[in-house]
Amino acid sequence: MTTPRQRRFLYAHVSWTLLGIALLATVGALTLEYVFVCSFVGLVLLTALTGPVHATPHWRTRLRWPLMVGAVVFVALVALRTLEKFIASL
Repeated sequence: MTTPRQRRFLYAHVSWTLLGIALLATVGALTLEYVFVCSFVGLVLLTALTGPVHATPHWRTRLRWPLMVGAVVFVALVALRTLEKFIASL
């Protein structure tokens, strides 16, 4: 059973992602890579900005795994793009 705070967090993240998709579609840069980056940045920001000060609810500790997997994928995307730019400049 979800709590109101969980639902608000989920609604905020879905809203962030949909807004990012709409913005990317507006500027003509809608790719899966950019959608992932936008969604991941939103998840990181929401987790940081809505975190409780003194106690961490159990459901927030489960956010650690999506954040870690997202960080690994993000670093891989950045590394691939960097290698592409580096190889293209040779």
